[in-house]
Amino acid sequence: MPKLAPPPESLYLTAKEAAAELGISLATLYAYVSRDLIRSEPVPDSRAKRYRAEDVRALKQRRAAGASPSSPQFEGGRDALAAALNFGGAPVLDSAITLISDGKLHYRGSNAMALARNSSVEQVAALLWGCRDVQPFTRDAVPKMTPLVERLASDLADAPRIERCLSLLPLAGLDDPSIYNMTDRGLAATGARLMRFVAAVIAGVAPSADPVHEVLARSLTFGDRRAAELIRAALVLCADHELNASAFTVRCVAGTGATLYAAVQAGICAAQGPRHGAFTSRVESFLTDLAHRQDVEDAVLSRLRNGDLVPGFGHPLYPDGDPRAAMLLDLMRANHGDDPAFLRVQRIVDVMAEAGGVYPNIDFAVGALSVTLRMMPGTGLSIFVLGRTAGWIGHAIEQYRSGQMIRPRARYTGEAPK
Repeated sequence: MPKLAPPPESLYLTAKEAAAELGISLATLYAYVSRDLIRSEPVPDSRAKRYRAEDVRALKQRRAAGASPSSPQFEGGRDALAAALNFGGAPVLDSAITLISDGKLHYRGSNAMALARNSSVEQVAALLWGCRDVQPFTRDAVPKMTPLVERLASDLADAPRIERCLSLLPLAGLDDPSIYNMTDRGLAATGARLMRFVAAVIAGVAPSADPVHEVLARSLTFGDRRAAELIRAALVLCADHELNASAFTVRCVAGTGATLYAAVQAGICAAQGPRHGAFTSRVESFLTDLAHRQDVEDAVLSRLRNGDLVPGFGHPLYPDGDPRAAMLLDLMRANHGDDPAFLRVQRIVDVMAEAGGVYPNIDFAVGALSVTLRMMPGTGLSIFVLGRTAGWIGHAIEQYRSGQMIRPRARYTGEAPK
C-alpha cells in the first residue's frame, strides 16, 4: 500500500504571506481563522501554524467581488450558497479523502498522478478508505454468487453493463453476511467484496481475487497486456474527485444509515447521467463519428465556429488543464502512439489547444481510451464507475464515521401561503 505523504508546501502560506495576500493585519487573519473562513494547521516540528492557500484565495475572490466581511455573500449568503453548489464558493463538507488545489489532485496526501504510474486500484482503494492496519483485498474477500444472482446475471447478459450492476447489487447486498458490520475492518472487507462484484458484473464473469484491471482487460480487450496497464491507470485516475455529484449522493445515502451496497448503487445512478460519468459516452460517439472523416481538424474548427460543444474539454477546477487527462493521454501515447485512432485523438487535442485554448478532461481521456482500444460503446462509463466505486466507498465510510445525516434546507420560491 502506498505510504501517506504530507501535503505539498505550496498548498500552505505562512501567517505573514496569508495576511499580505489579503492585505490585512495579522489580527484580522486570526479573526478569519476563528470564524472558520481560513483553515490553519500546525507546522510539523514547530510551534508555528500554516494556512490553507486555497482558503485564502477563495476569501480574496469573494472580497474582490465586492462582498464585505459582514455581508451574507461573504459568509454564506444566497450568492455564496449558489456558488458552493456549482464548483465555486466555500467548501460545504469536511473530508480527509481528496484534495484538489493548484491544478493538482491528491488522495490522502499522495499525488494521484504518481499513484497512477504503478499502483493498482485496490491499493488506492485501501488508501482512500484509510486502511492503515488492515489489507482488505485478501484472497478470501470474494463475493459469493447465489443461484438467484447467477440466474439473473445470465438473464441480463445482453443488457448494458451499468444496468446489470444496478439490477444485481441489491440482491448481492441481501446475500452478504457481513453487510451490517460497521467496524473499520468490516466496512473495508465489505468494500473489497463490493468492488470485486462490480468488476465481475461489468466483465460478465464470476467474481475472483484477481486484480480488477486484469479482470476487465481479459473481458474487454482479450487480455492485451498494454491495454491492462492503461485500464489500471484509468481506474486509479477515476478513483475519486472530491465532492462531485455522485460522491455527494453517496454521502447523502450513507448519512441515512443505508448499507454500502445501497450507497454505491446510488452513486452509479448519479454517475450514469450524461453530465457526469456518462459524458464519456458522448466522447466515444464524437470520436467514432470523426473516424470516418479525413478532415478532422476542419470538423473540430467547424464546431467551434458554430458554437457547438466539443465534448470532453475544459474543467472548472483545472483552468490550465486536467492533470488526469494529461497523464492518461501520455500513457496512451507511449503505448499506442502510432495507432490511427489515437492519432485522431491527438489531432483533436492539438486543434482545441491552439484554436480553442482549452485542454482535455478525464471524460475525454477515458472515452479516447475506449475508442483507441476498440472496446464496445459505453465501456468508458464502465471504467469510470468501477474506478469511482473506490472513492464512493471511502466517502460512505467517512460519512458513517461522522454520525451525521445530510439534510440542507431549501430556499422557498413558490406561491406565498394563503
